[in-house]
Amino acid sequence: MEQPPRVDNEDVLFSFDPFELAESPSDQVPSWARAKVPHYRCPSQHLSVADSSVTAPTIESPLEDKISILGPEDRDIQLAGSSSSDDCVFMNASLPGKGKAKDLAYTLPPLLFSTSDVQYRAIDWPSPDPGSPAPTAGPSSYGSTHTSPPCASSHSDSQSPENSAQQLPGLTRVPSRRRSLSNLSIHSTRSLAARSMSRIKVKLGSASKGTGNLARRLLFRNKASAATTSVDLSPAGSVSDPFLGDLTTAGQRNCLPAWKNPEFQPCLNVELPSDARTHVQQSSEGKGRSYSSPLSQSVFDIVPRGNSDVFAPVPLVLQSVFDDALPRELKLQIFSALISLHEDEFQLWKSSGQWTISKASSSKYRWVGRDRGMRELVKLSRVSKAWRSLVFDGQLWMDVDLKAFPNLPVPFLLRLAETLGPFIKNIDLTGYTKLDHGTLGQVTTSLCVRSAPTIDFAYTQLLDVNLSGCNALTTQALHNVVIHSPFLRSLCVKGLKAVDNTTFDVLALCPHLTSLNMSRCSNINGDGLHRYANAVLGRHGQLALKELRLCGLEGIFDEALRVLGRAAPSLEILDLSYSRSLHNSALGAFVACTEEEKSTESVVLTAREAGREVRDNGRYRRRITKLRHLSLSNCRLLTDVACSNLAYAVPRLELLELASIGTAMKDEGLVRLLGTTPLLRKLDLEDNEEITDAVLSALTPSPPESTGSGSTQPLQTGQALEHLVVSFAVSLSNEAFLSLICNCPRLRVLEADSTCISGTVLKEFVRQAHEHNASDATLVAIDCRAVGETSVKDVAAITRPRKGWRAWDARKLAYLDGRDKEELKVGQDECDEKRIVLKSFYNWQTVDAVRAARERHRRNSRRAGNGPSDNLEDVAQTAGRTRWWSPSSGRRSPDTEALDGIVSDRGGCVIT
Repeated sequence: MEQPPRVDNEDVLFSFDPFELAESPSDQVPSWARAKVPHYRCPSQHLSVADSSVTAPTIESPLEDKISILGPEDRDIQLAGSSSSDDCVFMNASLPGKGKAKDLAYTLPPLLFSTSDVQYRAIDWPSPDPGSPAPTAGPSSYGSTHTSPPCASSHSDSQSPENSAQQLPGLTRVPSRRRSLSNLSIHSTRSLAARSMSRIKVKLGSASKGTGNLARRLLFRNKASAATTSVDLSPAGSVSDPFLGDLTTAGQRNCLPAWKNPEFQPCLNVELPSDARTHVQQSSEGKGRSYSSPLSQSVFDIVPRGNSDVFAPVPLVLQSVFDDALPRELKLQIFSALISLHEDEFQLWKSSGQWTISKASSSKYRWVGRDRGMRELVKLSRVSKAWRSLVFDGQLWMDVDLKAFPNLPVPFLLRLAETLGPFIKNIDLTGYTKLDHGTLGQVTTSLCVRSAPTIDFAYTQLLDVNLSGCNALTTQALHNVVIHSPFLRSLCVKGLKAVDNTTFDVLALCPHLTSLNMSRCSNINGDGLHRYANAVLGRHGQLALKELRLCGLEGIFDEALRVLGRAAPSLEILDLSYSRSLHNSALGAFVACTEEEKSTESVVLTAREAGREVRDNGRYRRRITKLRHLSLSNCRLLTDVACSNLAYAVPRLELLELASIGTAMKDEGLVRLLGTTPLLRKLDLEDNEEITDAVLSALTPSPPESTGSGSTQPLQTGQALEHLVVSFAVSLSNEAFLSLICNCPRLRVLEADSTCISGTVLKEFVRQAHEHNASDATLVAIDCRAVGETSVKDVAAITRPRKGWRAWDARKLAYLDGRDKEELKVGQDECDEKRIVLKSFYNWQTVDAVRAARERHRRNSRRAGNGPSDNLEDVAQTAGRTRWWSPSSGRRSPDTEALDGIVSDRGGCVIT
């Protein structure tokens, strides 16, 4: 007898085949062998040779004589051999001494299904298509290496083998290689349940591409259908294989979970990646091995593989309605409303009484209103790039007011100018000392509009520019801004050394300039002003100036003011204070008018009206100006003749400042000027000692006469008077003050310190202001010896020592605010607008008392944790500050013991 060819027992070709064991009836397998075979319990029928749905075809091959078929006796011997290794039944390890096969990992025993859960008829077992004429069978790629022997308690025990044979075709024995006991593997091959999901793979493509099964090639070498092996997962849930034929559809009358139903779609409208398909797992020798499952398709089979951690939280992406849905115009409107809301909130705080001194002194409320809104707007630019483009949109930054941010970084200013560009129209950089010529040059370049190809000139759209306090600027940088700003309307360069007379020549190129502030610029003089006005008149034009402030201008002369008067007929505000060289004749030249100027509004005066000698029969023509505010304070060369020169030429004058002119200021010229200014609201005559009651009489309007209805009286001087300053005018009497107070209904502020004002005038002013319900009414009576303590005490209930204001800059002044509800039991509310501000010697003592009370309260608060404070010690330490007048306690009477134990018998004020 020929010996079979010697083959390798460890090759995957000779793995234990469960279908070969299934051919033997259960009664032919010994009980000691069946105990070692894993069982699948089923509720109905078990898989046996008689009722198997797989029929093996007959093989006609020349090698049939050399291939022995394993009989029942051989299986008994093999099972008997495997029973000696109970401990290694479920271990996937190679036999010792072999070393060809790959060591397999430990696996768990196969799953046991209860009789009420799984039915074999419902499981996707390989079965031939009923309509197939020639079913074929072969080694199943879907079977596990664990067999399913018949169950004695199954439902199929009641059926006879004969009936089963009539229903299903018989099973033809499949040729296999004869194996010895030593060839049997004592290790259980891994099942689907024990294997990792990531390593489950199915063999795809042609079988000829890799090392195939020798028996399969010998069995199906003449069949064209065996050219390729493929697995088709059809939508109906059926699995097809060319070697096994079409399999029955899974999911019919099964008791598996719903996700095992092929019709169940766990992921709707989801496109799986290409790597979600299963693949063939190759062994180390390059030979394919199938570890597929006998169960139906699972939902986990289609879960895509990825490198990401499955336990990582899934990012939740929320749609931003603001960013995705709203148009850009509405977004900008929302950001603009943010600034308006801060302004409205600040106004609401002030009107509702929530804005207090303690809140204003807090660093949290250093910026309020628009300044706070701008800060919050800049903070929002950090959210995203989209928000950054919205925040720095030019429509929100047409007015750039950085006065409240003097320490702003230079890069931010440059980025702001570069981003906003020509949208900026008003820029205020007051006090920005970091602004040098290089920075200003870059800012100017960024603000310039890109000119058209036909226009070789770049210009900005700036209208208002404030550079006061920017002392690091140069003349060239300043002129560069002015030259590139042809639409400039307002320019403030107060106190800059970079301003010189050539700046006037550059300003002549700005025809729309209406406001110019060059006060305290030490490098300019009257010659530059003369050239500025002459340059405009040389072009037969006029200056659009309405406000001109040249405080401290040196070298001013008559011709300069004459040309200025002709070139600027619309001038309303003129400030020539502290001009030491300004003379009376210069003011006369400013309002002078010739016969040729017929188009100019003028008035003809007699010698008496013009303030000349009475014997003079000449006529004097004066130009009627539009001045509303004229400041000539501290011009030491002026006299009352200057007032006579201005008479009848300033009928619209509202504010007149003639302080500190000296003894040369007399009543005559001043009274003549006041008689022609009925709209006067403020008059400053401080430190003019020579004025008398005649000036107050000129300011006092006549009592209104009772006339018939419909008739109107011309407005008199003094009826619009609100603010009067006559400090150091020692010649003024109480009667003149009383007449002025009673006949000027709008008078709110009276500064009369170092005068002969008495307590009667003080009480009358306080009473009139209280009756008129005036806001911030003020009476200054410092160093007025006729004002006694009793008068001050009588009006203490409606007065306050100072005019307090709630702001961050006022925090060091320590105003007393009634809204803070400080329990000091001393002082008066200094922030109440309805209280009259009364400044006198006794009121200043109240301010000192409030300061001492706060210090005492602060010390008591610090000592509260260590025990009760010693009030006597506090009083002793502040004994030098306790001699103040308090409205609540009154003045100490004579022979009253002071707080320090000293008996005081003085009836006057006590100075310590």
